[in-house]
Amino acid sequence: MTKLGIVAVVTIGAMAAAQAAPQCYRANEIEADQALRYQAKLMVLSDSCRSSSYTEFVVRNAGALSLYQQQMIGFFRRHDVSRPEDALEKFLTRIANQLALSFGQEELASLCPRSADFLTQAVSFGKDEFRSYVAEQAAIERHSYRTCVD
Repeated sequence: MTKLGIVAVVTIGAMAAAQAAPQCYRANEIEADQALRYQAKLMVLSDSCRSSSYTEFVVRNAGALSLYQQQMIGFFRRHDVSRPEDALEKFLTRIANQLALSFGQEELASLCPRSADFLTQAVSFGKDEFRSYVAEQAAIERHSYRTCVD
């Protein structure tokens, strides 16, 4: 094998290893991830149960949601994703699809009454309450993330 071939194999191997390596999250990125997961869950449940909760929530919390989205775009950028905005869209779509499949296993007649408190909670969240809730969820779920050691 030529030197160029060896360099190519080593480079490709290093690139594959970097892509396969688990990504680490900073504290603010864990919160952002939790916020966007909450938003996706709310979107799917609100749509399934014909509730206006999602729209009301997004209107009340647009600024916070935008900040969380920017933090996740930063997460993807930090992990050398070439199009971090597209990566965010794919991430959100994947979460929403997974939730829809999961919730789709349950009859709406039981899913919607079971989700009523969640849908009601979302409407009551203002910016500060939502941020506080997300911070609590991030603290609870922190163990399930690989955190960065900067």
